[in-house]
Amino acid sequence: MQFAMPENYLHIWPRHKFVIVASPNQDKSFNATFVLPMSIFNSLSKSEEILQFFQQYFPDVLSFVGSDGIIKTFLSAKPRPLITIKCSTYVSSFGDMLLMGDAAHSMAPFYAQGMNAAFEDCLVLFETLKQTNFDVQKAFIAYK
Repeated sequence: MQFAMPENYLHIWPRHKFVIVASPNQDKSFNATFVLPMSIFNSLSKSEEILQFFQQYFPDVLSFVGSDGIIKTFLSAKPRPLITIKCSTYVSSFGDMLLMGDAAHSMAPFYAQGMNAAFEDCLVLFETLKQTNFDVQKAFIAYK
């Protein structure tokens, strides 16, 4: 069995208000994530509508997966919402706890920004530690 697309790559198909992201598995299959507004997802309830949508926007994906695979997967998938976590404060009032990285910045994994946010948090915390002469409690309270 061969890969249907080049392996060792993240394949991304951005289109208007939606995107498909596929990443390779070691068994030469791909995991794919399809992100689109719920209104569009809900409007595609019949096989013909689904195929027409993929023929219009993702014909190459359709050629890799096939009509039957697209229809079966689309009709059996349970959509999940993308979430956003908003923290009004990142630190406890006592300065004994600090939220950083993914705990403070929820990111969709395929945006590949979670690690960047965590690194930025570390840089900001280190600067805050230097400003407070490495007093952890004061640094945590001052952290922004």
